Amino acid sequence: MSGQIHPAQSIDWDLEHLSACPVCGSQQEQAVLYRGLRDKVYAGTGGEWTFYRCGVCGSGYFNPRPTKESVGRLYEEYYTHAHTPPPAYQQLSWAGKLRRVLGNGYRNFRFGMRERPTCALGILTAMLMPDYRALLDAGGRHLPKKPKGSLLDVGCGNGDFLAFATRAGWKAIGVEPDPKAVETARARGMTVQAGGLEVLEQEREAFDGITMNHVIEHVHHPRETLWACYRLLKPHGWLWIETPNLDAQGHTHYRENWVGLDIPRHLVVFTYRALTRLLREVGFARIEQLPYYPLCERVYAMSRAITTGASPHQPPPLPREELILARQAEVKARKRPEIREFIMVRAWKD
Repeated sequence: MSGQIHPAQSIDWDLEHLSACPVCGSQQEQAVLYRGLRDKVYAGTGGEWTFYRCGVCGSGYFNPRPTKESVGRLYEEYYTHAHTPPPAYQQLSWAGKLRRVLGNGYRNFRFGMRERPTCALGILTAMLMPDYRALLDAGGRHLPKKPKGSLLDVGCGNGDFLAFATRAGWKAIGVEPDPKAVETARARGMTVQAGGLEVLEQEREAFDGITMNHVIEHVHHPRETLWACYRLLKPHGWLWIETPNLDAQGHTHYRENWVGLDIPRHLVVFTYRALTRLLREVGFARIEQLPYYPLCERVYAMSRAITTGASPHQPPPLPREELILARQAEVKARKRPEIREFIMVRAWKD
């Protein structure tokens, strides 16, 4: 999505009330963090929301929250519906052409792809520029170069990553609850089932890898979702997750305007400790902290846009004072995973 804030149609909510933390199940020490929150991105959503923080695991959640039946209406104008192909190589500026060629060179090396046009200097460039390399690795969700296998993308949206994984040699399928996104992905030739993980309920040990990119924060029952992923993985399979981090420095600075809250679409916002603990409780034997890639400037710019009423999808540049803060936060985030803007981990099944 681009442009100014989109006025969505007002929604009549069906709500459910929680008696315990949806992450750890604790009924104790549930404290109100924010009251009277409103959706500032899709301004016509309507309603006011209360956000709690669990004193036991540290996760945050909305209570009451939209039911499963009503929450789907939040995504009727969501930006993951559309697919905009990247510009043709001939249409790019010289700098864009250079980025495309070098990026393809590294992706071909790292993921076993055959992207064109390409240049082997992309490998050297990535090795000499760790932040650039980390960004490319994260864009490919750290897919192993080999062996290839079966891959499930949960909440696959319009199929962008399915297309990437397919070009990298994986047998990739997706599940997606949004019917418009499913239609878009299928029109691109992707194999996508409409719905959530429940559509694969009869499957067991079917996938070598599962990816969930900014999905776990949208589900009503995260423990059951992670258990379903565990069941679907083959022995020694892996689950890749990226999700906002409630302990992020951006949240500390921007508070209720932090983009990671995404009111009220992010039903649960984890901390690093809470997510890794839950993964272990579900049964994952090893949790890998993945290499950091720079995020603070982008997240700070998006959060400031929400604060000022601009679109977070095309945020204005940060003013000098906040740019300095973002760069200082970047230095701290490199050293401390627990305060990064996003949690990004890979969990392995025995």
